[in-house]
Amino acid sequence: MSIDTTEPAVEEISDEATEAFVGRIFEAALGSMDLLAIGIGDRLGLYAALAHDGPLTSTELAGRTGVAERYAREWLEQQAVTGIVTVDSGDPADERRYRLPAHVVPALLDPTSPAYVAPIAGFIPPLAQVFDRLLEVYRTGEGISWSDYPTGIVEAQAAFNRPAFTHELDGWLAAVPGFDQQARRPGARIVDAACGAGWSTQALGRRYPEAVVHGFDIDDTSIALARRNLAGTEVAARVSFEVCDLTEPADEPYDAALMVEALHDLSHPVQVLDACRRSLVPGGVLLVVDERAAEEFTAPGDMVERLFYGSSVLVCLPGSLADGGVGTGAAIRPATVRRYAEEAGFASCEIADIEHPLFRFYVLTTAG
Repeated sequence: MSIDTTEPAVEEISDEATEAFVGRIFEAALGSMDLLAIGIGDRLGLYAALAHDGPLTSTELAGRTGVAERYAREWLEQQAVTGIVTVDSGDPADERRYRLPAHVVPALLDPTSPAYVAPIAGFIPPLAQVFDRLLEVYRTGEGISWSDYPTGIVEAQAAFNRPAFTHELDGWLAAVPGFDQQARRPGARIVDAACGAGWSTQALGRRYPEAVVHGFDIDDTSIALARRNLAGTEVAARVSFEVCDLTEPADEPYDAALMVEALHDLSHPVQVLDACRRSLVPGGVLLVVDERAAEEFTAPGDMVERLFYGSSVLVCLPGSLADGGVGTGAAIRPATVRRYAEEAGFASCEIADIEHPLFRFYVLTTAG
């Protein structure tokens, strides 16, 4: 018997590689601080005041928003240094006038614009609140239910998705003939399963004016927010929201069902899909819109894959492990969705030919 005395290879450490990594983390820290400063400007109405009344000095901004002048000045200077606002920098500090550039306005102030990214800043404070709980469940293997996350997570997620549901959902549905045909039946009944804040439910109501649309979710906070968003809209008479157990089928059948960016968050996805199937009429269609994760694990990944995994380690995986869940997580791949659909008893699961940078579209049909 021979003994291998070869020493294991030692990875050579490159000073340049270490410096590059340190630089990357430093840039991430700057980005985190930018996001929190954006959150301050968003929540306190500082951007809105600059957009509506600018250019403004720090004293003028403080007077219009009710913040202390010294804080207004420091925030404005930070925003100018980081390149979000512009400034007439030749003036004395208390006379400098700051402007919000026109190209920034839709990104920070228009909640229906496809460019709207202000909600991203809203994720950080609530995640900080739950950080110690995350450490705990990482050790125990348990999960964190959506109801145990701070309300800010629900609000930020809803605001981030709203532009897509407002501008794009109509086109998605039109590209799925089976769903569209079912939903246009006279007196059609449509269910939006795991509806969240209800923006997708409202979009269903607008596209199908002859249909009754019900939005269901297990989360009280989401349904309360959905009802507030619905109040006074043109579809309020035909759209309703209810807190319910998604693993139980509906009392009356539906012609079509929608589930947007929720399957990967569910503790018991197969049971929920089974309940959806049993709630549909024969030949009914469930459109599942979920993350466009790579078909196979690849590292390092692109920015989209980093987004999914970043969301998953902080929110999606803990949520999908709650209540003894299966732990799908945000990196949900086509093979997983197909397996869930088959186990839930659907006759078919096809991927619709719809291009989107973040979402993939699964058409699940019941037996006719």
